[in-house]
Amino acid sequence: MDYTQLNTIFAQHLSSFQTMMKKLFPILSLLLFASSCHRNDFCIQGHVKDGEGKTLYFEAVQLTRTVLLDSTQLPADGAFSFHAPRTPYPEFYRLRLDNSYIHLAVDSTETIAIEIPGLPIAADYRISGSDESEKIRHISEAGNTLKAAIGKASLQKNLLPDQQRKMIEGLQNEVRRYKETVIPYITEDPSSPAAYFAIFQQVNGLDIFDRTNREDNRYILTVANAYNTFLPESPRTQHLYRLALSIIQNERNAKQAKEDEAKIPAATEVSLIDIALPDLHGRERRLSDLKGKVVLLDFSAYEGKYSPDYNRALGQLYEKYHRQGLEIYQVSIDPNENLWQVSADNLPWICVRDADTTRSRVVLSYNVRSLPTAFLIDRNNVLQQRVTKLSELPREIEKLLKQK
Repeated sequence: MDYTQLNTIFAQHLSSFQTMMKKLFPILSLLLFASSCHRNDFCIQGHVKDGEGKTLYFEAVQLTRTVLLDSTQLPADGAFSFHAPRTPYPEFYRLRLDNSYIHLAVDSTETIAIEIPGLPIAADYRISGSDESEKIRHISEAGNTLKAAIGKASLQKNLLPDQQRKMIEGLQNEVRRYKETVIPYITEDPSSPAAYFAIFQQVNGLDIFDRTNREDNRYILTVANAYNTFLPESPRTQHLYRLALSIIQNERNAKQAKEDEAKIPAATEVSLIDIALPDLHGRERRLSDLKGKVVLLDFSAYEGKYSPDYNRALGQLYEKYHRQGLEIYQVSIDPNENLWQVSADNLPWICVRDADTTRSRVVLSYNVRSLPTAFLIDRNNVLQQRVTKLSELPREIEKLLKQK
């Protein structure tokens, strides 16, 4: 075999090898990429449009704290990739860029791809590789809509009664729409990360699924029961179990308090019971500190349909008698703290809220059976009477103002 024949055979083999490599290259590339995430790791990867130079943080959202796992400065194309060891149970993570977040649920050695179309991060990012994280995206989107509505309402000042009523009804509708959006994620699979994520969502630090609302508690208990059945060893199950016990105990206490209510004597002219509750700014306001003034102690709920007209009537009394020594101490028992904050911000008198709402010991001690309920207290901190007719208030206030 001469040199020419050997060269021809070598060229044929080289051509065959090159053809084989072309066919294998996509597979080898995939294997190479997969090897960058260890076999027992999960991967978070994607792109952030217009994110060059920004720092993207990857964090684990644990029960009691958020832990930074990794970070990267985004290159010109905005590409990023993070990986972390998988956990024995479904867990929550988030990507943070400036003050924007993307929440993720991971329950296997999956690869989650995220495409972020621009900054700041909104809920319009695209996600693949994790059905639970996509559900969480929908829940977050609904939460952003609710937060925007509450933020817009909080900017409204000096509302007329009709305007205040419409604002309150609008906020109640927004909360209802939010729950209508997220409740299916709870009922369809209460043991899912999306269901867990939904029941713990907040607006301005306040739970949307209210722990004092029996209907909301039904969904919380459903998730707790499902986690206890399917993920009994998860630390989040233990957390849910403690929460469920607390809810059940509170409901029992409320039932017992209702039974005891009839046994509590009505407040009389000499039995002032002091109240110390936080106002809109978190400052404790004591009823007894108002000694020297004539005080209208009022128990109310701003979510009531009567509230705008009732507060307008109180406003007329306040404007007429405040300079003469009248003060109004209004106790809200609204379960929705956001609604209270927005509504009370328009009022000139002392507005406090009892977080125990209708289970409040103060409410029971004053034998409040319906709303609104009001009492008059003289300058010496002596409770004089329960108000039975709003029309009689001017005369009774004037009597007490004349006393020294």
